[in-house]
Amino acid sequence: MSIEYDQLEEMNRSLERRLAEAEAELRRKDQMLIQQNRRAGMGEMIGNIAHQWRQPLNVVGGIIQNIRLSFESGHPSRDDLEFELVEAMDAVLYMSRTIDDFRNFFDPGKNKSIFSLNKAVAKSIEFVEASLRNNGIAIDLEEEREVCALGYDNEYSQVLLNIINNARDALLAQGGAAPRIRIRVFGDNGLSVVTVSDNGGGIEDSILPKIFDPYFTTKESGKGTGIGLYMSKVIIEQNMGGKLTARTVDGGAEFRVELVSDSD
Repeated sequence: MSIEYDQLEEMNRSLERRLAEAEAELRRKDQMLIQQNRRAGMGEMIGNIAHQWRQPLNVVGGIIQNIRLSFESGHPSRDDLEFELVEAMDAVLYMSRTIDDFRNFFDPGKNKSIFSLNKAVAKSIEFVEASLRNNGIAIDLEEEREVCALGYDNEYSQVLLNIINNARDALLAQGGAAPRIRIRVFGDNGLSVVTVSDNGGGIEDSILPKIFDPYFTTKESGKGTGIGLYMSKVIIEQNMGGKLTARTVDGGAEFRVELVSDSD
């Protein structure tokens, strides 16, 4: 009896070791995916910064030309010069704020807190608005006032950015007329909800069950990592206890992000 008991104990210890090793391996793989997702996200951010800076750089370039022409004409006005300098400084400060915003965007929150979904959506839109505009994609926002939830606001904004970027890529690939992204922010039976939808043709039924799988992508080789939506689901469902789903509706894809309302 003692031998059988010892064998059983050893089997239990062996099973516990295997489970601990499997959990450690899963954590290691998740960390690798997180790092890959961040690198891909930072690549997207660099593109967004370029879009954000294009207009203010054009403004500064125009101001330099105006000042040069004023001096070449021999009639530089102090008032005109002051006006041009103020305009130039406004453009430079805007670019400086953009860098700060993008840098803070990747700073993960250490503690859960009540945050405004409205502000998280506004921050995500601000980062991609210039890119969408340059690609002829309209964005509509419909929101209830001050919808809040418990979670990590920066990570939440990153999820929204992943979803919006996917919608943009789908619209560009589809090439239809009047491409549009619609974002809704609202409360629904104790849940704080954001939906992101587009008119890009939707997701094929055969693909829909796979879109949140790691490394699954429908994009051409080199144009997609296949980890953005996977990590978005991990962030929402594992880190924040919410739910991230997708469906095809009204000729386009709709992603729905749910968190428990802060009022519960």
